[in-house]
Amino acid sequence: MRKILMLAAAAAFALGGFLASCAAQAKPVSESAAVGAYQVTLKVLPAESFTGKSEEMVWDGGARPVLLGAKSQPNHHLVVFVKKDGKPVESATIRIRYRMLGNAGASWQTLPVTRMYVKGKGKPTMHYGNNLHLAPGKYEAKVQVGNAPAHVFHFTLGSD
Repeated sequence: MRKILMLAAAAAFALGGFLASCAAQAKPVSESAAVGAYQVTLKVLPAESFTGKSEEMVWDGGARPVLLGAKSQPNHHLVVFVKKDGKPVESATIRIRYRMLGNAGASWQTLPVTRMYVKGKGKPTMHYGNNLHLAPGKYEAKVQVGNAPAHVFHFTLGSD
């Protein structure tokens, strides 16, 4: 009986740890808007790998990707998917600037934008952005496609 109680306690402890780690992960962000002639979807996801066996993204131009082991300790993948007439845009000039809200004097940061696609899925998954470090909080991101006016997206990162 003691062994059963010990096993049940260990299982409850493991389940509690698993649930706590799930609660600490933020929900992915996905917002869409019309930006000029384009449909733009901003996503904020966990940081993605560009190298090694666990490579998830393939670099296809633009700025160099921020790698998972970088000094900046990237924890998110801030990207935009751009479509025109319902089809992915495979080559565009994209500018992404972001800042944390509620922080007096928070300045706009420019994201080095890389062009990439999902490994094994090809150009139909083309998107633009990079890995970066973002603390929990409220943010705004200005996204500009070519010479179209910039669109400002708002999103929140944090625990559920």
